[in-house]
Order: sequence, then C-alpha cells, then structure tokens
Amino acid sequence: MNTLLKVTLFAFVIGLAILCCSAPWTTTQAGSAAAHNSLGYAAIWSHQFAAVPGARVDLGAFAMLAAVVAFFSIVIGASAYFFRNKRGAEREDV
Repeated sequence: MNTLLKVTLFAFVIGLAILCCSAPWTTTQAGSAAAHNSLGYAAIWSHQFAAVPGARVDLGAFAMLAAVVAFFSIVIGASAYFFRNKRGAEREDV
C-alpha cells in the first residue's frame, strides 16, 4: 500500500507542476455563461497575456485538467502497486 501512495503522490505532484507551467488562459469574466475565448496556454506566473484586457487563468479548464492529472496519477500508482516485485515479508512462499 505504501508503494501505491508514494507513486500516486509523486505522479500527481509532477503532473500539477507541468500543468502550472502550461495553464489555460481566457478573457471571459469569471462566472460568465458566455462562450470562453481561449487565449492559449502559458505558465500561471507568466505575463505573456498581460497586454490583453481581462486575461486570466481559466479555472474551469484548469480544474478539469487537474482532474485528468489526478486520474492518471491514480492509474500509474495502481499499476506500480500491482506490478511491484514482492520481496522479503511480502513474498508468498516465505
């Protein structure tokens, strides 16, 4: 179980770090029902879209991408747990 948690957490942290470096940006106001105008992808701390009025990180798209990162982190952690080498006290023939 320790393998599952460590690998899942590691994959999630790496995934969020990559996501923070390429976050989706929009010009649509927060809470607006209007269609979102996507500006592109840039780091959260970037000033790439500073000249565009109303530019901000699209939190909805960021949350969906973070959920995808969490899903794949769990899948990677579960596969690492399932395919781990059984050593020492974990071996079935001991």
